[in-house]
Amino acid sequence: MAVEMRKLAGLYRPGPADRPQDGPQDRSQDRFISAGRIFNPPPGVSPERLLADLAQDPARLETLESDLALAHYDAAQDRVTLVRDACGLTPLYYARCGEGWAFGLTLEALFEILGGPPPLNEAAFYDFAATHYRHIFRDPSRTFHQGVLQAPAGCSVSLKGQEAHVRRWFKLEFQPALALLSPQEASELYVAGLDENVRLRLEALEGRNCAFTVSSGMDSASVACLAARRLNRPLDAWFMAYRDQSGSPYDETAGVEALVQSLGWRLHRLDLGAPDLLSETATLMKKTLAPVATVTWLAHYVMARQAAEEGVEFLFSGLGGDESLAGEFEHFFVFFADLQAAGQDELLAQETQAWIRLHDHPVFKKTTEVRDEWFARNLDFQTGEIRVDQRRYAAHREFFDPGWVEAQEAAAPPPPMPRPFPYFLSNRLYQEMTYETSPPTLWSEALSSRAAGVKGVFPMTSPKLLALALSLPGTFKYENGLTKMLLRRAMKGILPDSSRLNPVKTGFNAPLDLWLQEKKLNDDCRALLNSAPFKNLGWLRPGAADRMLDEHLQGRRNLMMLLWPLISTAIFLDQGLAGGA
Repeated sequence: MAVEMRKLAGLYRPGPADRPQDGPQDRSQDRFISAGRIFNPPPGVSPERLLADLAQDPARLETLESDLALAHYDAAQDRVTLVRDACGLTPLYYARCGEGWAFGLTLEALFEILGGPPPLNEAAFYDFAATHYRHIFRDPSRTFHQGVLQAPAGCSVSLKGQEAHVRRWFKLEFQPALALLSPQEASELYVAGLDENVRLRLEALEGRNCAFTVSSGMDSASVACLAARRLNRPLDAWFMAYRDQSGSPYDETAGVEALVQSLGWRLHRLDLGAPDLLSETATLMKKTLAPVATVTWLAHYVMARQAAEEGVEFLFSGLGGDESLAGEFEHFFVFFADLQAAGQDELLAQETQAWIRLHDHPVFKKTTEVRDEWFARNLDFQTGEIRVDQRRYAAHREFFDPGWVEAQEAAAPPPPMPRPFPYFLSNRLYQEMTYETSPPTLWSEALSSRAAGVKGVFPMTSPKLLALALSLPGTFKYENGLTKMLLRRAMKGILPDSSRLNPVKTGFNAPLDLWLQEKKLNDDCRALLNSAPFKNLGWLRPGAADRMLDEHLQGRRNLMMLLWPLISTAIFLDQGLAGGA
């Protein structure tokens, strides 16, 4: 056996042990690589001992607050164990290398061992480009590079000999006793846990330069307010604004400025106009060796880079709140489904009318007919099944080569839609946490932040908080058309009511749709999509790139969500980030 350990990666070559296996086992040759932190380590245990214990029993992380990823070589067993944190906050990769395995905390370190980047993983790019970014990790072990795997969130991987075995250690299960709490008790329990998570992270990072991202929504603002109480001083709050969004429904500037001014914090506002999109994306990809899942993560990189230049080392965030607290517009439908399934007709009618009153939109209409049509398309009330939303999954098939689509669909397993909880809403949130929105979002955040020189901190991504949130019925999370009531109730007196009672869901959205209506950028993207190596892939129908860019430029259709993954893929290939391309 032989194991070569580097700072960020290792190479494992299996073979016969070079010492007897009988008698006391000498563990002096055990080795580790790790990234991230345990914010509440057990007292009196050395870091080396703790890492070895976690490699043997990763389920111990369920009681710890951590963003840890580790690789442990057990000399006595001639085995490498990879362990990734519960939510996948820190990437961890592995790949076959000769008769052994290479593993690493970054793609850069892994590719150094492999001798360069492998070819692109066409299955992952199919989901990215032709279905929706939600599905790029429908197999949570895959990456964008052929043969390169990742330890899935909440899992361990055992590498022994030429075999790899993945095992889930994070058992996110329904806890019936929690559903017996009153809504107020559940809210207070949730916020107490979140406050403790903030405290643990602040204490672990004491003396380091920490700042806070904020928006006009609940999650990041709640994290920041709890931190401000702990620190008893004004915070440095970072916010990305967009000149092209000024006055639009997606502009959060007024809400953020009101929040920050009312609390006396220092606001660091980046007012981003249309960037040199293709050049900035290429720069980020060179650092991450991966495509950029959404253009919003390019904007995050620009903001994090500026924060790093001003000395920020850690950026606290509210990521994870939408998935656990049901903060997206789509979540209303599965909440309504729970009410209908339970026969709560009066409450269903009341909440539907509140939804219409507070959230109707000239394009995205809110009506009982829209609700019922969504039920018919996506739910089976008899079995509890939640179907893949084909309106989103197959929305842009007209632009893609039908033979390519057919071949990819035949080879791909259907997107996983597990339902381990007794509620439609909790099951939908679980699906998003484990397979859809959380994996690409947290992966993108980790890559873009590291490229900028900072690290994200996420108090809402906690095993205990996730188990609490998913075990509660939707009536704890919604009230009179307001989302995230689990957080709103107990943040009274902590978060200003202008934010706490704000019904508007805006979202941190980069205005790519507006940028792509500028002729120069539109023309540059046209040239990119119509030239090698992207065009040589043959994924699009003849003339499809020109047609979609024309339709978007002329305002006939908003094709932002289709165009970005194609542009991102073309830049990825143009930069030579896939071997053999």
